[in-house]
Amino acid sequence: MFDPNFPYNRPREQQVIAMDFIKKSFLENDKKFCIIEAGTGVGKSALGVYAANIMENSKSERSDGAYFLTTQKILQEQYIKDFSQGEDMLSIKSSSNYQCKYYKGTSCGESLRMLKTADKDSRFFKSCSYRCTYKQEKEKFIEGKKGVTNFSYFLAETLYAGKLKEKNLMVIDEAHNTANELSKFIEVTVSERFCRSQKIEFPENPSQAAAFKWIKEVYHPLLSTRLKHMNRMLEKYQGLKEKIKDLQNLATNHDLLDKHVCKINRFIERYDKDNWIFNMIEGEGRSLKKIEFKPIDVSLYAHEHLFSRADKVLMMSATILNKDGFCELLGIKKEEVEFLSLESPFPVSNKPIVAAGIGKMSSKHIEESLPKLVEAIRSILQAHKGEKGIIHCHSYKIANYIKKNIRSKRLIHHNSENREDAIREHEKSKKDTVLISPSMTEGVDLRGELSRFQILCKIPYPYLGDKLIRKKMNRWKWWYPLQTAKTIIQSVGRSVRSKEDFATTYILDEDWFRFYRNNKDLFPKDFREAIK
Repeated sequence: MFDPNFPYNRPREQQVIAMDFIKKSFLENDKKFCIIEAGTGVGKSALGVYAANIMENSKSERSDGAYFLTTQKILQEQYIKDFSQGEDMLSIKSSSNYQCKYYKGTSCGESLRMLKTADKDSRFFKSCSYRCTYKQEKEKFIEGKKGVTNFSYFLAETLYAGKLKEKNLMVIDEAHNTANELSKFIEVTVSERFCRSQKIEFPENPSQAAAFKWIKEVYHPLLSTRLKHMNRMLEKYQGLKEKIKDLQNLATNHDLLDKHVCKINRFIERYDKDNWIFNMIEGEGRSLKKIEFKPIDVSLYAHEHLFSRADKVLMMSATILNKDGFCELLGIKKEEVEFLSLESPFPVSNKPIVAAGIGKMSSKHIEESLPKLVEAIRSILQAHKGEKGIIHCHSYKIANYIKKNIRSKRLIHHNSENREDAIREHEKSKKDTVLISPSMTEGVDLRGELSRFQILCKIPYPYLGDKLIRKKMNRWKWWYPLQTAKTIIQSVGRSVRSKEDFATTYILDEDWFRFYRNNKDLFPKDFREAIK
């Protein structure tokens, strides 16, 4: 089958099914949403390009083109690698990722803030006003037919800048993360450290009602007054060379404060005590406190911040798992959506799952089970000598215990700041290295020889000490096991990336048997068949 709208010469069998489904959903049935659950290997990104092409050739009241949203920069870069030539895919990131042409060694973000205080007749102002690298890339992105960016940039642009046009289509990759991305963007944090810098008295252990009242009646008015003062200062001293360094700092602080005040203002407007959880975060050691508000149900904001930016929305993921639950979390009406589920085309025999419980890894039993876990990992490492792999730990506590008790040069560890460095080291090494990580369940492509085995040390239940987790659990009874199953399936999907690829998965937590028995229906057929 040849279709000029598809980016490759020959689509796979499952892609043909998905292409027909997308065309019918959008063009014949005129649905707003098309949701495709597609296992690893179906080729979801190519389907996104196909959808963009058919929508571009259709008649629409909106401007031509499509936005592609990803959750991670590595996925954004993959789109550019795969489609920047034949499909003219463009990419945009925040201004801090681009180098200023005028001031070498300075980012465009820094220079754009300095521009607010520059003399309008200066070479710098003229250069950065008309030849700014970031501005040029952003203009191309806005006017282009296909543009890929990350959630945080897209949401910030729609809220603060408002310059992104509405398009024919929005393609959301790794769509199972959509609710979480919206939540992270909407949540509000106020730190004692920042309050001290603004000479604002931080409240002492307030209740939720008292904390909101303080933000509304004290914090927000004082910051708004401070922002107005900064505006007057910028206008008064603009272009004065003797004040340039002070004004550069002022411009940077103004930009940050302006966005923060905007976010606080929206929080006050939409606050409902029954839909927000409140945390007072105690600092460790000499660290200062923080006030935190997080939304429980983000479906109230999904259309405003996200779905209103396009006529049609294509959402794709390997782990939707519960269509009705997924739609409920995002405020998608049943009559607006059509759903398709496609299994991974990879042979089940290439991805065996060995469940071998060595002990329970729950908080009550973990201390007793950790030594047994280490012994099991030693045996697996020996069985896979000469092969690369990954150990999914779920927590730094488990990762650090393994690191301390298995002193092997094969193991590559990372902390919260050098995750990408660890992946690169693993990819480049000629040795049989093994990644050990609590946070590589998604966005990591360990194709081919990069992983012939993987170990799941613990069932990745969401942390019950988190008030937000407990609230969601109580509101949606299906939510907690769904999140757990989703993380397990995503973890298992890191190592088998093509039909010829193969890897063995070991699940060592004894709690797996109970969880799987109670939630078997959440797992796709090919996953269930792979269990030994």
